[in-house]
Amino acid sequence: MSAAKPQLNAILHHPAIWRAADGVRSRQCQQQSFATVATGYTALDQALPEGGLPAAGVAEILCPQWGCGETELVSSALTSLSQQSRWLVWVNPPWMPYATALMQQGISLENTLVVHSRQDKDILWAIEQCLSSGACSAVQGWPRNPTPQHIRRLQLAARKGNSLCLLMRPQVQLQQPSPAPLRLEMGALQQSIQVRVVKCQGHWGSPWLRLPRPGMQPATTLHSNTLSAVKQPLTTAAALTSGSAIPGLYPVSYPGG
Repeated sequence: MSAAKPQLNAILHHPAIWRAADGVRSRQCQQQSFATVATGYTALDQALPEGGLPAAGVAEILCPQWGCGETELVSSALTSLSQQSRWLVWVNPPWMPYATALMQQGISLENTLVVHSRQDKDILWAIEQCLSSGACSAVQGWPRNPTPQHIRRLQLAARKGNSLCLLMRPQVQLQQPSPAPLRLEMGALQQSIQVRVVKCQGHWGSPWLRLPRPGMQPATTLHSNTLSAVKQPLTTAAALTSGSAIPGLYPVSYPGG
């Protein structure tokens, strides 16, 4: 027992370990830094470690429904990453990316690739292969129900390939354990994008943030007790079929389906 205690103390003081009881980042964690890509939203970037999404890691975005602002949330980061001579990959998106809208956002179409599959194992395989290849600056994936083991593999692949992995997941999976270093929860889409940091490396998450959409009011903070009073979004799946409700997206149609 006495021999194990020094080993435990050494582990607890490792620079990669952060203890919630400390209340603040340890000195070692403060000295750590990693590459990030800004979201373009000042309030959110200030709440994220190192001021943005991990350039080589997994970020989960948990949505109450598709089309709640998740595309707008990451569009600035994707625009920045598309300037690299590497691929932007969309794996099994629920809505077909709309080329004209992506061009208007400044995303380079020459480096954009869309992959579709009906099997979840194939979706996860495609995401992992794209991440680990080193040929992709960002990979967005819509897996149905990845396990913690799957997500851990994706995190290792993202680090190996120096790629941003955006996992779009239903909000109902928020309570499932996840080794992803960053988890963001989306709220109902209104005149602003509603998001909070659920989990991140090095410090606590954030309260609900209201991020401005183009032409809307500046960002403010929402307390959790006011979020429930916000009305449900007007945007529905039926509205999305026109391709105009959500910038950059059109519904997917499979041959014969």
